[in-house]
Amino acid sequence: MTFVEYVLGPIHYAVIFLYAPFMSFRAINTSTKEDDKQWLTFWIVHSTVRAVETVLEKSYLSEIIPYYQELKWGFSTYLAVFGGAKQLYDLFLAPLFSTFEANFSEEDMALLDAKPGEFIMKHGARAYEEATAQVMQGSTHLKNKVSTMTGAKKD
Repeated sequence: MTFVEYVLGPIHYAVIFLYAPFMSFRAINTSTKEDDKQWLTFWIVHSTVRAVETVLEKSYLSEIIPYYQELKWGFSTYLAVFGGAKQLYDLFLAPLFSTFEANFSEEDMALLDAKPGEFIMKHGARAYEEATAQVMQGSTHLKNKVSTMTGAKKD
């Protein structure tokens, strides 16, 4: 274990397993909706990031990224403490989820809200295939958006 791992590891775990849940608990127990939205947004972004991390780690791509663990810890802290979750949600996830949601009728969305199991049985394979196709299309859109933001040339 390196010194950086020794220092950053406990900070990361304190943020994710103590600070974020405690602040979420506090938000639920207040009358304002703004803090509820802040922490719900954090958990949406955090779970999406964890899904990406799982792919990186299972495919061993994380092994070729220098300082992967340190970057992961810093990024998690940025999401929870410095408002990064809202920025990531507004920039990438809200448009992606909105596109996905637009492919379903109001009846299907009501079914998802009331009986998620039936929704999955009805749309399981098709929804997965459509979501995968949208993510692939979205990745092109995302690449173009990042290129525009960074001034890089498009392919």
